[in-house]
Amino acid sequence: MDSRPILKGSPQKIGVYLDSNTFEELLNRNDRLATAILVHSDSEYLEFVRSPLDTVHNLLKDTPEYEFELDSDSEIRAIKIPQRRSIHAFGYRMNAIRPIAQKIYEKEKVSQNELDKIITVFVQAVFNSFEKTSIYITNDRVLLKNRLWFESHFPGGPLNIFSVEEASGLLDLFFKKNERYYLRNRFTLNKGYWYWLSMRLKLPHYNVGDAIIDALAFRFYYALMALDEIGIQFYLGVNNDTMDNTLYHFNYLVTLTTGMFDNLALKTNSHLNINFSDLRKVSLSNKSGRGFLGQIREKRPDIRDHIASYMNFIMLIYLFRELVVHREGLGKITFAQRGGWNANFVEISKEMKDRIKMCGDSNSDIDPISQWGCHNINSVGMYLEPYHFSTMILRTQTKFVDRYLELLGYPSFVEVAKGKMDDFGRTLASFEKFHLGF
Repeated sequence: MDSRPILKGSPQKIGVYLDSNTFEELLNRNDRLATAILVHSDSEYLEFVRSPLDTVHNLLKDTPEYEFELDSDSEIRAIKIPQRRSIHAFGYRMNAIRPIAQKIYEKEKVSQNELDKIITVFVQAVFNSFEKTSIYITNDRVLLKNRLWFESHFPGGPLNIFSVEEASGLLDLFFKKNERYYLRNRFTLNKGYWYWLSMRLKLPHYNVGDAIIDALAFRFYYALMALDEIGIQFYLGVNNDTMDNTLYHFNYLVTLTTGMFDNLALKTNSHLNINFSDLRKVSLSNKSGRGFLGQIREKRPDIRDHIASYMNFIMLIYLFRELVVHREGLGKITFAQRGGWNANFVEISKEMKDRIKMCGDSNSDIDPISQWGCHNINSVGMYLEPYHFSTMILRTQTKFVDRYLELLGYPSFVEVAKGKMDDFGRTLASFEKFHLGF
């Protein structure tokens, strides 16, 4: 999804329209995110409705379902939501919708199932005309790939078509912007405890008590906060203020991430009795820590192999740190086009883009930017969208750090805590099952 002002003006409520087929398939697989979204179906801050479908899943059954009211020509005249006793006029005719289906599916004869999928987009257009803020959640790849086309052509206007994963992130940010930190529906935590639980689950091999590792954990904890602040700016839309606020938190996230690398290096220095006295050489970077890394190779080749497997990532983050802390900073550009993909971008070098590629970046099948947020703008330069990139930073850092802690010999605190099933263990297990967002 591109940057759009869904959270602008502090909306008091968001309409949430669900593609029942998507959620039925996910619930059949016990998908965590689908469940985490559906438990909020009676939220005072969200207004749910779903497409018609017979289901055995109680979470989906309990979500209000709309139905069509037809006229004498079997045309859809209105959308009724019986549980709310509401009805919305449907102003689109099938002879206008069918050509759109033919265009999207690139064939003259479309099936009823294909036509029904396109009709859901027009249903969302109706909901958006009545709701101040509304999103449509579906994992249908055809609808996701063409979501901007629908907005710039027909039915036109903001439709806010989100994947389940994107919607989970947006709803989480909506709650947090309104200072609601949910363990699950109607059960809130204070902000600090929410992020503490999030950090503990992402780093299960973190155990409290070692000063250097405690410092790493708090850097991760603050990085989670920074990521959410960047996400909120993303959904406030594209302008100079959101660009500046994004960079403020992005620069902090970069320094926190390299700080975690430094914490691991310092701990490794003492833990393996390497004991370099010149701490400038105690680094996971190939440039400044070459001798130190050689000592790790002699004492613990498994740890050195782990570092090596993430070296492109480590060097990438140090490239950003050098730029934002010691040099000229990041060039910035706001990119917005009518009916196009809108976002705030920062300029990156070819070396940065190459490193990102070596970290496993690939093209997105639904957005014009890559999975890590890279985008070339009309051969003008190479650019990066900070929210997508920051999300990938923390996803990668989570895997790197937790495995590193495990290699250092730390047991899984989370497994022990959930096994006890005391108040904290139950809270942790509930958070793991029901939290939204990253």
